[in-house]
Amino acid sequence: MGDVVEGRSVYKVRLFLWRLCTGTLPTRALLHYRHMIDNHCCPWCGEEETVSHVLFLCPRVTKLWGESGCAQLLEGVAHKPMKEIVASWARAEKKLQRRAVMLAWCIWMERNAKVFNNANTANSIILARVRRAIDEHDMYAKKIYGVQSGGGTESAKTWKAPTRGVIKLNCDASLACEGWVGLGVVARDCEGQVLFAALRRVRAQWPVEIAEGTSLLMAVRLAKRFGYENVVLESDSQVLISRLSKAMVYFSDLDAVLEDILMSSSCFNSLVLSHVKREGNVVAHHLAKIVPFGIEQIWENHSPVKVEPYVFMDFLSKDE
Repeated sequence: MGDVVEGRSVYKVRLFLWRLCTGTLPTRALLHYRHMIDNHCCPWCGEEETVSHVLFLCPRVTKLWGESGCAQLLEGVAHKPMKEIVASWARAEKKLQRRAVMLAWCIWMERNAKVFNNANTANSIILARVRRAIDEHDMYAKKIYGVQSGGGTESAKTWKAPTRGVIKLNCDASLACEGWVGLGVVARDCEGQVLFAALRRVRAQWPVEIAEGTSLLMAVRLAKRFGYENVVLESDSQVLISRLSKAMVYFSDLDAVLEDILMSSSCFNSLVLSHVKREGNVVAHHLAKIVPFGIEQIWENHSPVKVEPYVFMDFLSKDE
């Protein structure tokens, strides 16, 4: 399922696929089994409304699968688990995968329109919706996930200043204090001047990657708050930068954080994701260890005294 339900799927379609694969799509058969309704019949043909029936086998939808050119993906739908069916789509050509996913989604929306509004839509209009959904999805994905990474170059060992007009945000997290997570973000311009330094302390027991991902999310939200348009997001977590660069988002707790980062980044004119080695991220690293007054603390146009030596060292190395 990972190849079909990839990070570039819009959230509602991904949620639909997740419910489809986990058997939690609220068909009438499922609701009847749970004693929530009395009627388990398909709103179109009167047969029992199972997932496979309403999406693939009902006479109302079989023609849609044929006209869309996706009928070849329905082999064994009456007998295989939904997760296996969707996983098998990963072997198909990418465009066919997307068409099948969007068609299944549109069929489910059409089913809901029938159930709740007794509405009926012509097949030609439904297929047009599928094509439009794919086009809109492509534009959405390009805007949200069309970020740049540093490419194949080796990660820097020292902090490098961004180009003029671009703001670089370095982020890190600290788990040094048991039961607490410290988040540190520092924003600097092309001259190496600190625009703001921010830290936040959260009571949590997070794995390292979730903590560092949350620091990246904090950086994105602060960049939006300060009105930055061209941003470099830099971290010493190679895993996070790689996942974000490839828009590799699935369904774990970490993926929920990555999804928030990518969606929140859509407001920027440009976003570059950059990995730097630990020695090039020392300001954010030490900033995350400071205990703030309260939950969050922000210094504008300067940094806390404890990290000023590291800021100065980065300033000296910014043009190397």
